[in-house]
Amino acid sequence: METDEFHYFPKLPFEIRCLIWELCLPQRIVEEDAPFFLLDGNESRQACWALPTTYQNAQQPVIAMVNKEAQKIAKEHGRMIQMQESTNLDSIWVQPRKDVLHLNWTRMRYVACYGDPDAFRSPLAMFVWQAEELGMQPSVVAEILHPFSIKALLGGSSASESPSVDYVSVENNDLADTADCASHADRTDQHLNITMAAVSLHITRNAVLRSGLFGLLGDAPVQMVDFDDDNRLGQFHELFKQNAMDEEPEVPILFDTFQTFQFRTAVEMWTRQAEWMIFACMWQRAQQPIYTKGSETSIYIDEIGTKPSLAWLPELPEKVSIDMDEHSPNMDHPWVKKAFRIAPRLRPQIMVRYCTKKCYIKDRHLE
Repeated sequence: METDEFHYFPKLPFEIRCLIWELCLPQRIVEEDAPFFLLDGNESRQACWALPTTYQNAQQPVIAMVNKEAQKIAKEHGRMIQMQESTNLDSIWVQPRKDVLHLNWTRMRYVACYGDPDAFRSPLAMFVWQAEELGMQPSVVAEILHPFSIKALLGGSSASESPSVDYVSVENNDLADTADCASHADRTDQHLNITMAAVSLHITRNAVLRSGLFGLLGDAPVQMVDFDDDNRLGQFHELFKQNAMDEEPEVPILFDTFQTFQFRTAVEMWTRQAEWMIFACMWQRAQQPIYTKGSETSIYIDEIGTKPSLAWLPELPEKVSIDMDEHSPNMDHPWVKKAFRIAPRLRPQIMVRYCTKKCYIKDRHLE
């Protein structure tokens, strides 16, 4: 009688069994919240009620429930942590040495819930701090820094607009938090993963397990793929084509779009724009006054020199806003060199996840 059981596994040396259990641990994208914005069915985004997958993704890996030996290995690599922010799940399982910590939050959630994008303070600063404390790679949604529109791209327009920032203050609080974290950094190798878009594969769990694309045991339901990784994107696309529960025209359109020259160019442009905006916010922060022993001083005297306008080319006149089309960082300026050393390097990615529910909106096509 054929069987998938390996009866000699218990007879293997303890060290080898531990190595096998360890190899079964998934490499996960740990979500602190659900991707309500990325999969809301609007603006050419796919529709998927992803909350069940988010809850599943927050649990211990499958091997933790096999036996005490496997559970011990799982607990050596991970632990359950309690969350603080109101936008987060109550608790999530993290494997600091293996996982990426991801935040789906955008201000659009506040617009949907409260009608006010500034209803609450951004959780971004706390999120980045927590990722650093855990020793995990942070990941956020592109929208939190600068809007990126798949709909505009499909319509033949630019996916993102050339940015400008206020000369004195930052209107985007999330961008300001990113710049603030960078300004306080004592490392020069910071990276920030950026989710440009998301696609949800509505397929069966058996299909997931056969593919091995979501962990050996299917317990890594959320994956990130570099935006220019044709091979891996193709594997996920093929998985959907062969196992789709129903016809979802949005999914092949998205996968086809991801592999176009126009999409790649748009993502590269967005990355340059976002990095420019982070630099501009760091420049603004470098001029903010600080208070020491009752007296007010300005940190830019030491940080950026007595003439901050020289950090830009051409030299920046005082005006209402700074436009990327008109001004670029002066890479010969000492402070600019330092700023670019500590500013996070942005890594654009595509979120791919699976969902075993028929939760998508039928007959709804790309808008």
